[in-house]
Formats: sequence, C-alpha cells, structure tokens
Amino acid sequence: MKNNINVWIAKSGLSKKEVAHSLGVSHIVLSRWINGHSNPSLENALKLAELLNCTVDELYKQN
Repeated sequence: MKNNINVWIAKSGLSKKEVAHSLGVSHIVLSRWINGHSNPSLENALKLAELLNCTVDELYKQN
C-alpha cells in the first residue's frame, strides 16, 4: 500500500525526528513506515494523522 506520510510530514513543517518523538517511536520505525517496509498500528496511524492535521485515509491515498 502506497503512503503519503512523507508528503504530510513535509506539509506540517515538522522534522521526521520531531514526528517520531511526538509519537513515541524511533526514527527508524518512522522511516520504515515512510518507506512502506512496515505499517503503523491503528493507534499510531490515528496519532500520526492527528499530529499531521490530516485523516488516516489521506496518509494512504494517492494524490
């Protein structure tokens, strides 16, 4: 499943390190989500969407 996590992080003005810290995950875990090597849990996907001011659907829909 293609994701737009990196796009939404860029739009937010936050650094990847700040996003990872806010979610309580390592930058390696966040990188794996961005690169599609793994997916966040539902709880983390909801937190990520809230942090980035978007919906979970928007994180995973193609633009």
